[in-house]
Amino acid sequence: MSLQPRGLSASEVAERVKRGESNDFQARVGRSYWEIVRDNILNLFNLVLFSLLVVVLLFGDYATVLFAGFSVVTNSFLGMLQEISAKRKLDQLAALAAHEVPVWRDGTLITVSIRALVKDDVIPIEPGDRLVVDGRVIQSDALEMDESQLTGESDAVMKDSGDQVYSGSFCIAGSGMLVATRVGKDSTINRLSSTAKQYKRVLTPTQQRLAYIVELSVVIMAVCTPMLFIAGSLDAQPVLNLATFQNAVVFVASIVPQGLMLSAILALTIGAVSLSRFQTLVQRVNAVESMANVTTLCFDKTGTLTKNKLSVTEIRPLTDLPAVEIERRLRLYTTNLSHLNRTAAAVATHLNGGSPTPLLPEIVKTREIPFTSARKWGAVSVIGDTLIMGAPERVLRPVDETALAQAQTLAAQGFRVLAFARSRTALTDGALPSEREPLALIILSDEIRPEIRETLDAFREQSVALKVISGDNIETVREIATLAGMEIRKAYTGDQLEAMSEGELETAVKEGDLFARIEPETKRKLIAALKRQGEYVAMVGDGVNDVPALKEAQMAIAMNDGAQITKDVADIVLLNNAMTTLPRAFHEGRAITQSIFATSKIFLVKNLYSTIFFLFAGFMGLPFPINPIQISWVTFGVINLPAGLDSIRLLKPRYMKLFRRDVLDYVVTTGFIGAVAMSLIYGVTYLNNGHNLIEARSVMMLFLTLYGVLVFWNTHGVDLFEPRSLVDRPGYFLLGVALGIVTILAAYLFPTLLTFSPPQLWQWGFVVLTFLVALVLVRATVKTRALTSRIWKLTAP
Repeated sequence: MSLQPRGLSASEVAERVKRGESNDFQARVGRSYWEIVRDNILNLFNLVLFSLLVVVLLFGDYATVLFAGFSVVTNSFLGMLQEISAKRKLDQLAALAAHEVPVWRDGTLITVSIRALVKDDVIPIEPGDRLVVDGRVIQSDALEMDESQLTGESDAVMKDSGDQVYSGSFCIAGSGMLVATRVGKDSTINRLSSTAKQYKRVLTPTQQRLAYIVELSVVIMAVCTPMLFIAGSLDAQPVLNLATFQNAVVFVASIVPQGLMLSAILALTIGAVSLSRFQTLVQRVNAVESMANVTTLCFDKTGTLTKNKLSVTEIRPLTDLPAVEIERRLRLYTTNLSHLNRTAAAVATHLNGGSPTPLLPEIVKTREIPFTSARKWGAVSVIGDTLIMGAPERVLRPVDETALAQAQTLAAQGFRVLAFARSRTALTDGALPSEREPLALIILSDEIRPEIRETLDAFREQSVALKVISGDNIETVREIATLAGMEIRKAYTGDQLEAMSEGELETAVKEGDLFARIEPETKRKLIAALKRQGEYVAMVGDGVNDVPALKEAQMAIAMNDGAQITKDVADIVLLNNAMTTLPRAFHEGRAITQSIFATSKIFLVKNLYSTIFFLFAGFMGLPFPINPIQISWVTFGVINLPAGLDSIRLLKPRYMKLFRRDVLDYVVTTGFIGAVAMSLIYGVTYLNNGHNLIEARSVMMLFLTLYGVLVFWNTHGVDLFEPRSLVDRPGYFLLGVALGIVTILAAYLFPTLLTFSPPQLWQWGFVVLTFLVALVLVRATVKTRALTSRIWKLTAP
């Protein structure tokens, strides 16, 4: 056995810190405060609008500056402050979850934060550890490293004393010790700009769609705004006149969905903070939306269906050797292992009379092949003997029919069964010796989580398909899954899957509920096959063997007490190590996504009907149809205010499943119908009142308010053609009425400020009639999708 290392002394550590040889390097893991300020305040939309407002201010139109600027300023600053507050909370949570690493100092093994490591620190390595610094191996006990994150090669790399190891790689088997050679900014993982530690802002699917819409709006703004100045000059006015700048302010503020992307970011960030209440640490904000999209959840039985507290129930001899001799060899095997996984630790604890403290080996090994999920067996060679423990179907020979039958029977009863054997042939080339003598079956039990049945029922209520993917025996997994409340219709083993054609595998993945004796790469293939079938897959894992599948899944979930590498690649971490919180987290994720859909629907309808309406007015040769004060007040009353309440989830919208069908279809239909109705009202009013622009714009203000209330009602489940919706959601109906009344009442109370001329009775009647016709058309066209179905056919391949 190796001697206990001394490590650095406190003075040596201080000296290296003073020289700058510490690991005190913080990679970016989120948006900086400057980026939050920049995206909220200094975006293109704000810069263009503020430039126009400065000119309007120079003309002395203070009211326009106040009203048009108020909405933008409140949206921008409130959004910025809320996002900064949420970022601080998330940073605090991340700091609490930041892992520490063991290190030898002054002859004692202590734990320190990653950033407290220094050059020449002596750090132990165990399975599941991800290296955070570069180093040189000074002790190796069958040490196998995975360097796929650095090299792209998935094969394990054996490391002996003197070999170099690199940050970003992780241990998959064996154990060892390294001395740090490169730390901080000089380590491999921090020098590679393409590694996962470099911050890269990745948009969620909904954010991507919204980004495309905003980009299109900006292009329209850039093309059409100069045309307004050209049109103004053709009216025998100077190019730089107040009316033209006022029209430009209205146009820019109306067609660009200001705050929409920021509202989405804010909703996701607030959601991440909210989810922490369910013992769920969100490591990537995108995971909040992912939780709303999950259709299939894959998980192992160990630690999810069971408590992962293994205990040996029985050691059943398969030979004439006395039980004490079998236990002596088992003890010799476990004490020589480079690392005790949970199963080996349970066996060692049983042999030591309940004590988890490992004993020194009676005879020191000459070689070890550590257990891995791919091999499903491990072996230790000592002088004159090779001891093997692992899955019965791997360790036992086909001629050991009786032992294999016993193992199968025990597995069907829900026990985990290991086979223990010996061989007089030494280990060579990582292969099992062909000559093996079975010694015993080791029977272990694990307790089923008492709350798991309710948890699985909650997933089913949310229409989430459940699939168990385990490395254990198929009969063991089937029994435990059945006891936990799962209905297993079809089950497959890894060997069966590997023998299938691609088509057969696709069918098995779709129909199967349970997959056993699955190796890490096969687990990844299962996830990939589910994704090809259109499933949105979440994977729960805690071990090194789960890493390929976690990377493949659209949402990776790790247990907090799992291997560090699983937490590094995970989107969220279950801090209480239980799936019981996941159904609530999924529900919360859906609620957050609904708030994003609702704000999108409210904003985008307004942007679309404004754009089309302004174009229609231009085609008809009519003056610009509304002034900046009026549009700012209406937008604040029936657009920004309810959308803001949605983004912070004070309102609950009607359930929307798909963005294109439930949001975009409604936006296109309602926006187009609204634009046609507005053009009709504006044209008729302007041409029938002696071309009184103020009066025509005042009538438009009424209709814009009513139409905004309609969109608010529809978004929140109020349908005037379904009286039941008024009973089910009276609060939303009354809130819509209140928003409309306050918005219109303010115009009557402050007509000079809002440049409002109270409409005549016939104009009120015409507005109400047109609104009712639009109401009917919106209801019929949205329900039948008569407009959007034809539009999407044009874009179909």
